[in-house]
Amino acid sequence: MRGSEERREVVLYPGCVSLNKYPGIVKSSIELLKLLNVNVKLPTNMLCCSRPLERIGIIGEEHTNALAYFNIAKLMGNPDEVVVVCNGCYLAFRRALEGDDLKRDLSVRAKCYHVAEILWHNRRELAERARVGLDKLKVAIHVGCHYLFYPHGDVIRGEEGEDILEDIALALNASVVDYEERRTCCGGTIVKWFREVASSIPKRKLESVMESGANVILTMCPYCLRTFNRVQQRLKKLKKIERVVPTLHVSQLVAIALGLDPLRVAGLHLQMPAQELEALRSLLTSQSPP
Repeated sequence: MRGSEERREVVLYPGCVSLNKYPGIVKSSIELLKLLNVNVKLPTNMLCCSRPLERIGIIGEEHTNALAYFNIAKLMGNPDEVVVVCNGCYLAFRRALEGDDLKRDLSVRAKCYHVAEILWHNRRELAERARVGLDKLKVAIHVGCHYLFYPHGDVIRGEEGEDILEDIALALNASVVDYEERRTCCGGTIVKWFREVASSIPKRKLESVMESGANVILTMCPYCLRTFNRVQQRLKKLKKIERVVPTLHVSQLVAIALGLDPLRVAGLHLQMPAQELEALRSLLTSQSPP
């Protein structure tokens, strides 16, 4: 899905984690879509996409598909295009929409896109509008399992770089670092049930990020962002790490590059301590537009 001169309309499904914990992801996504001449609507109401319920074994796949269709057909008004900001929501909706049972019965016609896919398709246009240079950022990419290893169809693999996020970061003149644990899980899907094992997964990944010299982690999944934030703060409190690497959703990074307010739009003050926020803002404001 690309921006165009003809104004198009989409429903943005914000997802539970973004809506309740990181509203800056939702706000950034809305503002960027508007800049791309997209008319954004929100659902009249919202239920969980169903993916967390399936993951913990409360409901099966057939019920998650039914819940996805209820969200789309009833609460979203059966739109042509649904945009999500979360990998779990992407998996739930796309998997449901690629089946034929309820889709035919409910006359559902929607296609589902991740906002990162839209930003990727329009990355060069967005880069031309950039007002803040990102050349001092050293970005560690974390795409997230539900997109990186999506099992139900094709996803964007990247052209200039290894994957979709690297292409976006490179277009905005940021540096992308390589690190050994780039393709491993954040560990967030099992933190609640196997804390000791789960904590060791992101700890190993974060240590790899820090060894790379990265000063930002870039992801496209709010749940992964939440995991990195929580685990880093816990590890710092236990004095197992010396510094915290700020984690940004791709919509937030692009919004900042375009000169949108890091607080009012990107909501960074809601997801990182003041000291980390000031360090990040200092990096950004000390740069010249590309």
